[in-house]
Amino acid sequence: MENVTPIRVPSDFEREFPGASRSGAEVAANLIRAADALLAEINRRRRSIADLSPSAFQCLAILDGAGEPLAAHTIAERLLVSSASTTSLLDTLERRGLIERTPHPTDRRKTLVHLSDDARDLVDRMLPQVHAAATDAVNELSEAEREQLILSLAGIRHAVVELAKHEPPTPKPRGKRSARSNP
Repeated sequence: MENVTPIRVPSDFEREFPGASRSGAEVAANLIRAADALLAEINRRRRSIADLSPSAFQCLAILDGAGEPLAAHTIAERLLVSSASTTSLLDTLERRGLIERTPHPTDRRKTLVHLSDDARDLVDRMLPQVHAAATDAVNELSEAEREQLILSLAGIRHAVVELAKHEPPTPKPRGKRSARSNP
């Protein structure tokens, strides 16, 4: 098993970046690295079943979870992508026989997207892999530690949502770097 140590920044970080937080930078770096590793593991397990992009799998999972056909714009909203990106994604999934588009029964301008039987089978096989990866990733944390992590991550998400409502502040200029050897 690979020994993974926390990512740390140099002790003079706050001198080099006035107004920045050394521990804040370490939290962000470790959070991003952990998220990237978890997503990579989820994708590795998912790809053992079918070679779908993360967006394609997420689209199928959204349709499966909805329990009913959805309009393309609803899928785009849930994927958090543009309608143009969703159209291209749906075109690909349709070519692969994983979705079907049918006219909306009351609105001629819309189509509804349905999962094919093959897509339902894929989702039924992939979702347990995704949930197993998530479970395995936190296996060494106690329930109390998991709950604290959930609350901490929610706090970070809330802070980022609030930050996005405002123009980014002008940071203080970078300070002098100490003489460090570059790896």
